[in-house]
Formats: sequence, C-alpha cells, structure tokens
Amino acid sequence: MPIPSKPAALVRFRWDLADLKPGEVVMPSPYTLREAGEQEMEDALRVVQASYNLDPEWSGCAKHIDDVVLPGVRRVFEKESTCLFLLHGNRVIAASVYDPEPEDGIHLVSGPCVFIEYRSRGIGGAMLHATLEALRARGAAEAVGQVRPGTPSSKYLCTKFGGQQVTASPQGIITPAPLEAAVAA
Repeated sequence: MPIPSKPAALVRFRWDLADLKPGEVVMPSPYTLREAGEQEMEDALRVVQASYNLDPEWSGCAKHIDDVVLPGVRRVFEKESTCLFLLHGNRVIAASVYDPEPEDGIHLVSGPCVFIEYRSRGIGGAMLHATLEALRARGAAEAVGQVRPGTPSSKYLCTKFGGQQVTASPQGIITPAPLEAAVAA
C-alpha cells in the first residue's frame, strides 16, 4: 500500500545576487563541478528524484515531487539545460537545476540535491553558492527557492549567503516574512 501524500507546506527564501561574494565557497575536494549537457536530463532526474525520495525531510510529499519538482526539471532541460552536476570520479553525486527566468518565480527548481551518502561534507552549501553564481552570470538579480519549513535545509542551508525567508502576496510580489514566521520555522 503506497504511503499517502499530503500537500507540501513550503516556505520561500530569497537571495539578492548583488550581495553574493564570488569565490566565497570552495568546492570540497576531490569533487568536480560542471554544467550538465542537454542530453543529461535523465541523470539530473535520477539524482533529484533519489535525493528527494530518500530524504526524511520530504517524507509524505511524493505528490509534490512528482507533480512539481520533476516536471520542473524536465521543463528546464526542454527550454535550456541550466543544471550543475557535482561528480566524484565519473559518478554524478549532486545536481542543482535552476531557471534564470522562471514563470512561477522559483529560480531554484530542485535546489541542491545531494545523494544521502555524500551529505554533511559542505557539498550542499557549495552547490547552492555555485547555483547562485550561475544565476547571476545569466543575468538574474535575485534568486528564489522553496523548502519545507523547520527542516535543516531551511534552518542552515537556505540562510547562507544572505538568504532570507520571504512571503509571496496574491499578486506574486515577494516581501520579507514577518519576524515571528521566521522564528517559528
């Protein structure tokens, strides 16, 4: 019997890319960062899906992953391959899919997705910084991403590099979240 999926409660984070310091983070050794090619969508999907499905932070959110995240990855690859891969030897161990001009206002389509066995090594932070730098290089002035509230990602990763929790108005205008909302997360 499949585990029931509930609607994913999400919070948004915003980064002002003008404030981003180039070279602030060095990719941990012995890993190699590179852009994914257009023909590598299946590799990106594999890493993103495994990262979300095996992450206890996203337990019970299969519907959101299947209906929002994975189609977002496909959309980005159909439009233009904007994905970073991190390799350990020849193996892709992390991916970050991004969109410099998102229709839905979410630039970080997948966020940094790292295989479980490679976490807690500074890879997520390094991938986030590299993704923010790539967005800035493609002309984006800001970056917006989503994450589940109260998770280690929302507490520690998304607050790096000037990331601030924000709210979206009905018109889609992003404003800083009230202080009590940020404290509750």
